[in-house]
Amino acid sequence: MDTLRKWWMNDLPRGVKVAFAVLLANAAPAITILMTLPRRTEQLFVWTIKPVINARLMGVMYANALILIIIGVLMTSWPRVRVIMAQITVFSFAATALTFVYLKPFLAHPWFHLAFWLTMYFALCVVAPIVFVLEERKHGGRLPVRVPIKGTTKLLLGAFLLACLICGLGLLFRVDIVNKVWPWALPPLVGGLIGVLFTSQVAGYGWALWDGDWMRIRPVFWQAPPTALLFILLPLLHRGDLRPDAGGGLTLFYVVAILVGLTSLTTIWSYRTAEQGAAVA
Repeated sequence: MDTLRKWWMNDLPRGVKVAFAVLLANAAPAITILMTLPRRTEQLFVWTIKPVINARLMGVMYANALILIIIGVLMTSWPRVRVIMAQITVFSFAATALTFVYLKPFLAHPWFHLAFWLTMYFALCVVAPIVFVLEERKHGGRLPVRVPIKGTTKLLLGAFLLACLICGLGLLFRVDIVNKVWPWALPPLVGGLIGVLFTSQVAGYGWALWDGDWMRIRPVFWQAPPTALLFILLPLLHRGDLRPDAGGGLTLFYVVAILVGLTSLTTIWSYRTAEQGAAVA
């Protein structure tokens, strides 16, 4: 309890802490249901997700949010957390808008499921952008660069941004085309929400390129390895849900996920000396 009190009193803006709390209130129950009881979404979740691999895929989306929260609570200032808040802000708007595009699956469940979902996302839609704008005006803008990102890091950020943009737009607007190469069938709502996840990553990578300081943009790389690992585990754990002709698409799926995870880890490792120097300075 004392640790929580000390964290609440540290220099990280209170508004950011509130935004993290709202996102945690959304993500924690969703992860619990989708990861531990994926066959019971008809009774426990806000809409029915089938097959099981898609329930776990949605769990990966929420796990990414939880990873960002964990990284964020370890930060003690706005500049170190603003790239995370950029992702959260984009995610909250896009996910809320998508809800109204695909209302039918929600309406098939009791009304209070949708009410909980909308309450959480509306709260995030209000809190995240307000906090982002206020804190940017107070502490943000073009800040001094202490540990400049390398040219190879910029190229990698650009590649990640482009890949996430293509995946995000495809999943949001042409999931039927994406399903021709995706290793298993994605329903429109699941595909759209994973598209929202990729779109929020675009915001993070774009912000990182604009900011240019490694010490402030590290979260976009820190989140990648565990998220990539979770993506890799999905088809390994749910082979029965894969398409019979998933060979080529599955290979591409694994290659991309492994490359994202390994290149992110390599990039993190390459800055270890610079981080130590910045900590001493």
